[in-house]
Amino acid sequence: MTRKPAAPNNLRNGLKWRDGRPRWEPSPANRACGFPGVDLRDHAGAWMDRGAATTAADARTLWAGIVREAMRDTDAGGKARVHLRMALDLLPPLPAEAEGRRKRELIADLIERGRAVLEEREPGVTEALTHAPRTVNALVEAFFADRAAMSEIKASSQRAYRTCSRKIAAEFGGKRVDEITKGQLKAWHGRLSADVSVATANLTMGAFGAMLAWATLQDPPWLAATPIQRLKLPRAKGRRVFWTVEEEKGFIAWCDANGYADVADAVTACLWTGARQIDVCKATLADLSGQTWRYVPTKTERKDQVALPGILPAVSARVQRRLIEAARSHVKHIGGSAPFLWNPEGRRHTSQSIGDRFREARAWAVKAKAVPETFAGKTLQDTRDTCVTRLYAAEVTLARIGSWGGWSNPEKILREHYLSLLDEGAIEDGGKLLLWAREQGLGWAAA
Repeated sequence: MTRKPAAPNNLRNGLKWRDGRPRWEPSPANRACGFPGVDLRDHAGAWMDRGAATTAADARTLWAGIVREAMRDTDAGGKARVHLRMALDLLPPLPAEAEGRRKRELIADLIERGRAVLEEREPGVTEALTHAPRTVNALVEAFFADRAAMSEIKASSQRAYRTCSRKIAAEFGGKRVDEITKGQLKAWHGRLSADVSVATANLTMGAFGAMLAWATLQDPPWLAATPIQRLKLPRAKGRRVFWTVEEEKGFIAWCDANGYADVADAVTACLWTGARQIDVCKATLADLSGQTWRYVPTKTERKDQVALPGILPAVSARVQRRLIEAARSHVKHIGGSAPFLWNPEGRRHTSQSIGDRFREARAWAVKAKAVPETFAGKTLQDTRDTCVTRLYAAEVTLARIGSWGGWSNPEKILREHYLSLLDEGAIEDGGKLLLWAREQGLGWAAA
């Protein structure tokens, strides 16, 4: 009985070891170019041992990388073709001994592909890429390598897409893009929702949708139409959380008294304008010095939807204090005006930095019992939710609510997320209904 070679401890360069059978498997980039996997057998047909398999895998990986780079229609590809020609010119004659010939045979297909690239130039490259396997792994790599596509996507979205791409590759990596069905996507979304959350599942599906949409626009297209369209996926539930007036007063007072005035400024502006923290961080003192603040929310700037909140005295007072502080601060002015928010070191706040400061202040305020214990679960993002509920409670019309904070559909937001929390409004409406009932002669006794 032939003894199976022991598996190496550190598999590398595409070397896979399956029950004593070594095989070279192409990386996603190499697979996209059509480079096949190869069983690693010696000249006698036996499975290679650890050393020979590693050497063979190294050789295939090296040649695959050289040829792959030479296939690119870029300046870097041109340089790679020069190196490929040199490598081909330096190849020694085919060895006479069986072992040496076998080593050459294991890379012969890559050598021939390299020669074809050099001989046919760009038409050959185009043809090779056109007929390369269009797998999801190849799609992910090509999508992120497209500079034009990336220039149209925000950096934060790109980071989110890259995180999601790991889940996408794990589920569909080796599958051809044009073989993915709506049923498979629907089932996968259900598993993701159960294992993680509906919100994460929707984010991942959105990232995959962007990649598949990109694939339909290539020439030739990877697939005719994206299967993600009209899947009717369930929506994630909103947080249904807002700040109470008691929490607002207690937290702002504590921040002002304990060196977190920048956090109090951010909270006040977010609560009373409905702006997201990223937009408040981008605002200058000049932006907030009038009676209104007109801006395009960063999150929805591609829709070009303008927000126009009024500037209430609570915000104006903090702007005036900041103007005085800016005159003797070293904070860098932007476009002739100081930013509204900067940290104690004089650096302009970002969404991340003010978020970190808020969480730090919240923890200390809760520990000091300056705010109700419920405040430990509140976030800076909840201030936008709070503003919309306050506008509704103040009987501002839905149209004006939409224009105030840049909400495209405030009625839907209120109905789905916040109206159920307005106990005071429900009690008031109940009183009106009771009064009507008594007027109708129902004669209910007072509770």
